[in-house]
Amino acid sequence: MISGPILLTGAGGDIGVSLAGILREAFPDAILLGADCDPAAPGALSFDQFFTLPRADAPNYLTALRGLVRENAAQVVIPLAEAELARLLDAGAIGLFFEGAVMITANDRALSIGLDKLATARCLQKAGIPVPETGIVGVDQPGDYDLIVKPRSGQGSKGLLRIRREDFDFHAKARSGDIWQRWLKRREDEFTCGLVRFGGMPTRSISFRRTLKGGLTGSGEVVHDARIDAVCREVADALDLDGAINVQLRMDKGEPTIFEINPRFSSTVGFRHRLGFQDCVWSIVNRLWLASGSYEPPIAGTLIERGEQEIIRVPQAAAI
Repeated sequence: MISGPILLTGAGGDIGVSLAGILREAFPDAILLGADCDPAAPGALSFDQFFTLPRADAPNYLTALRGLVRENAAQVVIPLAEAELARLLDAGAIGLFFEGAVMITANDRALSIGLDKLATARCLQKAGIPVPETGIVGVDQPGDYDLIVKPRSGQGSKGLLRIRREDFDFHAKARSGDIWQRWLKRREDEFTCGLVRFGGMPTRSISFRRTLKGGLTGSGEVVHDARIDAVCREVADALDLDGAINVQLRMDKGEPTIFEINPRFSSTVGFRHRLGFQDCVWSIVNRLWLASGSYEPPIAGTLIERGEQEIIRVPQAAAI
């Protein structure tokens, strides 16, 4: 099925390492190539060959990436970093093929909306999907509630600031142009959801109630909640989704309320794959016009934990 090289870019971190393990298992005959702007990135040892690429904002990034794909005759290319996805989107380079390689990303609409947190809020709100009140710092004035301030683009918790409403004006000048959102404070009710939809395959999602560690999911529990499943399907419809993304939400007055969409593979991709939600593999076989197979959701209450290793614990009653 795949015997040519698979190239992952922005691959030096934990997501690249997880995907390298997944792809070695799924496509054992393929050569795995990794690339990152940091030649000494921890993930370099997970690949058969590892290359240095310029940063996504460098003038020669696209030229270097095109050359890398051509010179190694890559069969599949998977950009992982949001900065790369934004650059490729701006250049009109998102599509089924890139220099002869099959490109694995979500569709243009999902990328353009998901990469812009303000556009995300406005798109979902227009579709009737619950989101926290959202505005632009220096343009829109928030109501009487505490706030999250964060950049309009970027991933993880970089640049995120939690502030009381009375302190907003003090911080506003330094964060002009960023976005603010009403702070959904119930940490115990935060969920991260893998979401996929392709032509010929129904919408599939998996949800974890999670605890954060260093801006990433440190531990979590598989949940089956009809409200979350329904809102994920609504998101797929609103984005005309074709591909795999990650949805982050918190419960607010009993409603799943989405505060962010990451239009890429997320840090729980390894856990999801081991639990049968094989979004990366499905993405590749779909682009190659192959059947993705069936999916059996994992058992509710299954626990995941990230330490030196990724650990999965199935409930004892289910394991007997």
